Amino acid sequence: MPDLTHQKRLRLSPDVRRDALLRAAYDLFSRHGFADTRMDDVAAAAGVSKGTVYLYFPTKEALFAALLRRDVLPRVGRILFVLNHYNGPVGWLLKRVTHFIGGKIDAGTVPLYPKLLVREASRFPELARFYHDEVITPVLEAVEDLFRRAIARGELSAGDPKMYAHLFIAPVVKAALWYFTFGEISAPAVKARPYLKAHVETFLRGVRP
Repeated sequence: MPDLTHQKRLRLSPDVRRDALLRAAYDLFSRHGFADTRMDDVAAAAGVSKGTVYLYFPTKEALFAALLRRDVLPRVGRILFVLNHYNGPVGWLLKRVTHFIGGKIDAGTVPLYPKLLVREASRFPELARFYHDEVITPVLEAVEDLFRRAIARGELSAGDPKMYAHLFIAPVVKAALWYFTFGEISAPAVKARPYLKAHVETFLRGVRP
């Protein structure tokens, strides 16, 4: 009897194989986490040989980085475009951003990647460094520049835009960390969306002239 699995592998183009590996890795990382997912499992789930995985991704970290480039960096690019080109009232944008993030947290639909990084960054510092350099730093710099422009327009009091950016981001991070750490065992004392709404209102009262 012909080996149909082998024939199927032969028919797969390189792009199809790569996409199959990424889909399999995403599913396994979602269910088992980064540390407990083996490259052998990714190969089996993708329907390719064990050696094929290493032709495309020499390490599990490289596989995870490829997922970030596929799923996260395009979104980050769109976020950066908005932050870098927005010149309307800064309060409106801050409220929209936190309303969206708070809704994701409350609905339990936060993307996989920050959750994995929070849980496993200390064990896999290369993953944390990649996410820091490619996602966190550019977004924080764009938020800082957003505040710098608002200060120049006289919309916000004179101050350090870097400090403003970190003061604004801190409760957003807290809401996400609470969800990542305790979300599976306990409901939050307050929902993320109203919590972040109150944060923005308090923050704006403190930095407006």
